[in-house]
Amino acid sequence: MVAAKNPTPSDAVKQIHFLAAALKAPRITEAAARLADQARDAGWTHEDYLAAVLEREVSARNASGATQRIRWAGFPARKTFDDFDWDHQSAVRQQVAALASGAFLAEARNVVLLGPPGTGKTHLATALGV
Repeated sequence: MVAAKNPTPSDAVKQIHFLAAALKAPRITEAAARLADQARDAGWTHEDYLAAVLEREVSARNASGATQRIRWAGFPARKTFDDFDWDHQSAVRQQVAALASGAFLAEARNVVLLGPPGTGKTHLATALGV
């Protein structure tokens, strides 16, 4: 019977890079070697190392996914509630706070913004989408 060859660390890193590319998980390629060194130094289990690598990938995907969805939405500009000019439209502060809570989403209710030009309707609609 022939003994199985143990891969060297560099062979393992190459395999991780290949497999991460096949999975379309580039953050694994970026983090695997650094986390492997950290895991060896800290005495992590294999499970701890794998969890740390996968956590990096998932966190990065969530962040880039949110950014991508905002880009795909085609908003005219990135607007937030913090940027809204409350001095110009102070009367709607309570209504906007209610919209910002997102309760209308849970209730599956529509939102209609009415008013003359320049009153912040597009700004508020974009802030709701972002």
